[in-house]
Amino acid sequence: MQALLAQAPARTEFLLVDDASTESLDALRPLLDRDNVFLISHPDNQGVAAARNSALHWCRHRGHELVIMIDSDCLPGPDFISTHLDMHRESPGVACIGGAVVGRGSSAWARLDGIMSWVHAAPHYPRHTVETPYHLPTTNFSVKLALLPNRPFVFDERLRTGEDCLLIRELRHNGQRAEFSPSPVIYHRDRERLWDVVRHHYAWGHHQYFIQLGGDLSPRVFNPLYRLAFFVVFFWLWPLYSLAGAVLNLVPWLSRRARNIFWMPAVYALWLCKGAAVLEAAVRPRAVLRAARAEVTYNPVLSTTPAAVAEGAPLAGRAGAAP
Repeated sequence: MQALLAQAPARTEFLLVDDASTESLDALRPLLDRDNVFLISHPDNQGVAAARNSALHWCRHRGHELVIMIDSDCLPGPDFISTHLDMHRESPGVACIGGAVVGRGSSAWARLDGIMSWVHAAPHYPRHTVETPYHLPTTNFSVKLALLPNRPFVFDERLRTGEDCLLIRELRHNGQRAEFSPSPVIYHRDRERLWDVVRHHYAWGHHQYFIQLGGDLSPRVFNPLYRLAFFVVFFWLWPLYSLAGAVLNLVPWLSRRARNIFWMPAVYALWLCKGAAVLEAAVRPRAVLRAARAEVTYNPVLSTTPAAVAEGAPLAGRAGAAP
């Protein structure tokens, strides 16, 4: 937050979303004394898609036009806000822009996590319209609210991961443009422990069943006959799927540094884990999804606004960009 405040232009409002954290909020109180920093909270943990939906709902009712997103495990580059704003001014017809993500960590597992996670957001890619790969990480992401789907739940809250993938595919299907830009850059604190890396990428395998292999969460992913047929076929293709994923994952990094080939066994092992997660999602799809909220609700914290805000309850406020 200090890094963001240092580069914020006038009329920028900052919103923090507390998704039922167990940590003390005392450290935030000096920030919340500012008239342009706000905090909303969920009464219980709802997941990243719900946190983003609550933020977008709040921003719409404040009258904002542009929202820039960044996660709590990231540090923005010095031109983070200004570059997002400039790119949207230059490209008024672009719905969303994703910037580059650079992983940071001190362990070999953190390096592996970065290789697996940021292959679509490496800073050496040129600026381009997103067609393939389909993914823009929402941790360095800006959107024009008027060009997003006009509904309370912009991101599908059933998904524990991959909510950004599904939104990008929907925007493209609806004729909206999404772009990647190598600037601005943010620095992500990658996972330092092997178990954390495995658990994270295993969870990503779940949404690959629903999105990439399931027609964007189409009804067939819940059909028992489809699930049985899918399981039988995918089980035999599992090693090939994992090998193809590992190769596609590693090739862009090899173009930068040939010695990255030594990561191949570890990358392949993680893709085998993803394949296992795909099979689990086919066996019990509802068990690996979240229960979506009936409406977008959240509580303002340390504020004079009403105690709870539900979908449809407007908040008056200044217009501007809201990272």
